[in-house]
Amino acid sequence: MITIQSKFSQAPQSICEYQASRDGRYGWLLCTLHQEQDHQLEEIQAEIKLEIMNSGVQNISKMEIENWLKTYFNDLHWKLHARFRKSELQEKGISLLFAVIYDCEVYFVQFGRLFAAIARGKKKLEAVGKHWKNYHVGSLSELGLLGCLEEDIKVRTQHLHLAENESLIILPGHIAGKVLENLEENSSLRPLIESYSGMPGSLWMILKNMPQLVKAKKRRLTKLEVSSIILLGATFLAVLYMAFGNRLLDVLFHRVRKEVIAGPIKEVRQNLIEDVGSVVNSPARRIELAVEWSAPMDYEITAVPVFDLKNIYLASHDDLVAYSKNTHGQLWQKAFAQKIVSVLPNDAGIAVCLESSQTVCLDAQGKELWSRDLATSCERAAQNPLCEITYEDDKRINRSIMVVSGDQAISVVDSRNGEQMSELKLKEKLRYLSAYDDLDSCFYAVMGNWLLCLRLKIVN
Repeated sequence: MITIQSKFSQAPQSICEYQASRDGRYGWLLCTLHQEQDHQLEEIQAEIKLEIMNSGVQNISKMEIENWLKTYFNDLHWKLHARFRKSELQEKGISLLFAVIYDCEVYFVQFGRLFAAIARGKKKLEAVGKHWKNYHVGSLSELGLLGCLEEDIKVRTQHLHLAENESLIILPGHIAGKVLENLEENSSLRPLIESYSGMPGSLWMILKNMPQLVKAKKRRLTKLEVSSIILLGATFLAVLYMAFGNRLLDVLFHRVRKEVIAGPIKEVRQNLIEDVGSVVNSPARRIELAVEWSAPMDYEITAVPVFDLKNIYLASHDDLVAYSKNTHGQLWQKAFAQKIVSVLPNDAGIAVCLESSQTVCLDAQGKELWSRDLATSCERAAQNPLCEITYEDDKRINRSIMVVSGDQAISVVDSRNGEQMSELKLKEKLRYLSAYDDLDSCFYAVMGNWLLCLRLKIVN
């Protein structure tokens, strides 16, 4: 399902509008941009938006949409041409991008200085539609502003398929050039684009095809099937006993006696296991700390992320939110009367310490088990910049390593000789870094309003 991730516009120069059906299978978006800042633009852009809302585009089928777009925007071009001639604007035309979405299929038209791209994989950003060369520099005929030329225009309809986890980005030309120059990985695409919000004429819209989180329920065995399995098992054991008789029991008892008296054999076996272990756990030749995945948060994270075997827990002021490690989907959210200071998973579930010296214990489903007002005060602990990982924490290493976190970098260092084995540089300041998750071999870091999973890759 295609959902909106981020949008931004600046009145009166630009507008961004996105509307979708309740099931998310149909929608349309509109982006307009002008170089000047004049109150007349508000009226013109409001007229464009009203024209589209009253056009009945929601009733157009996917088979008819391409012809409809060509006819509709040819007519709109002449309406805007007359409107701009009456205005006092110096540039008698406007940049516009309009798209209609059917499930994962996108049909769009674009005019002027608005461009589109698809983010695929980790580092691939592919331009679609209008060519990005020179981005926004060109003659009026090359720019193709809607409503500018005193002649009929050729409307070209673009069609693309947005696969799962791919993003559609709409940008003006002067920002598109900067994004392509500075982008290193698609995981930092959204923060990079949003950093240009203070630039004059800024506008963007980011859509993403999110995977469906609903999974098919596992089929349970019926009572008849369970009874049949038990009956077949009992029949097999009966046949086995009848075939071998008491000899089978004699063999089993004999083997037990040999295991009890064969002490030296056990010692040899243990030594063999230790020798094999020393070969498997040879010194790590290469260690790399890399971003496994990242997820934007709609709220501010105010404490160090914690985790248990299946879930990740994030604190935001007086709210505690639980996410699944596998699907990254939200499981539950619980609000408290005071601000959360720290969170700690325990045998019972999750312990939450509040500013009022109150400690609350929840189970794995977020239900309160008990609450106590303690004499001790919960003070906010400073984040420890050092973390040691030993052989007991990770069986892939035969010596300890240290993870040193700074403001915008995280380093992995050999504890014995101080050799730097890996360094990960961050785009923004590191706010929190979790303890080491030895089950999934990763850390959870907070950078701005982003949650990052940092995988520790070890090659022996």
